[in-house]
Amino acid sequence: MRKIGLSRIWPIFVLIIFLMTCGWVAANPGDSSPAGVEPVPLAPFLPGSETRLLPANYDIWSCDWAPGGKSLVFAGKMQGEDAVKMRIWYWPTDPAADPTQLTNTDQLIDFTPRWSPDGTCVVMTRRSFGKAAAGSNSLTSAIWLKDISNGSGRQLTQGPEDRDPFWSPDGKRIVFSRGHGPYQAQLGLLNPADGSVKLLYGGDGELISSPYWGRDGKIYFTKQSPAAKTVTVSGQNYQVMDFGRGSIWAINPEDGKTTAVIEDEYDNRIPALSPDGTRLAFVSDRPTLKEGNGKFDRGSLFIKDLKSGRIYLVTTKVGLNGGSLSFSPDGKKLAFFTFRSIRPSVWVVNLP
Repeated sequence: MRKIGLSRIWPIFVLIIFLMTCGWVAANPGDSSPAGVEPVPLAPFLPGSETRLLPANYDIWSCDWAPGGKSLVFAGKMQGEDAVKMRIWYWPTDPAADPTQLTNTDQLIDFTPRWSPDGTCVVMTRRSFGKAAAGSNSLTSAIWLKDISNGSGRQLTQGPEDRDPFWSPDGKRIVFSRGHGPYQAQLGLLNPADGSVKLLYGGDGELISSPYWGRDGKIYFTKQSPAAKTVTVSGQNYQVMDFGRGSIWAINPEDGKTTAVIEDEYDNRIPALSPDGTRLAFVSDRPTLKEGNGKFDRGSLFIKDLKSGRIYLVTTKVGLNGGSLSFSPDGKKLAFFTFRSIRPSVWVVNLP
């Protein structure tokens, strides 16, 4: 059996991890649609129900609504700029105004912004590219805080692979994903006041990502179990790593109790709980009733009714790897990442 050299596959690994970050113990069979049963459409999908959310002259990977719903922050760059130019932007929508750049640091890119519950600051992932300057912290990625009123920034974790931050409903803690190489990651709890970190969940062979701290007090997250597999190309066998199907779990951060929410034969990722706590949005490759997905979007957007357990289709052509989901504060809109515009962009769908 032939192994692919690290120098040849490392750029692919970097791209995959970037998309996963920009972008889980027993299963409960009653939580998922039966195998082979297609989901029921959630809405009639009338023309115009899905629109591009943010300006077309930006490449955008993720966004988050402010608590009041009158502005957003997003991770993006101007079209045509190099990837290292990705920054965090502030965009007032009521009244409408042009986006304003919040971060601008050479050799660092910023992504996955999340508003604090009180709307005063934004937590984000900051990643370094290239060689670190002499005497500096040579981290790969860490969690940072950005104050909206005065523009000051503060590093909250030391990395080297911290990402996907999300606030607790009371704003006193932050959950995030702490990586250990490309195939393993744990959930961590951060106290932004003193910088202390407590590892909450995740073991050997588990890749934990996309945590979302719901208003019901539970943390929803994606779990994958990467494993080696053999692929054949032009008659040659190669040993590669498969990230595996994703499943969605919930954990109570107070007692550590973990529950399967969506675990089946499909690849399910990127959970987001509605503001009223009744619906869980996620991205999956399960069958759809609408037209298929696009060339670069391997997933569709679904919503699970947490009371009845039924799963409904929202729309197709949604990124299975990439940016997070974001509900508007009133729960009437849901933003998602897609390549349906060819360039990376965020679209929004109106929910009934």
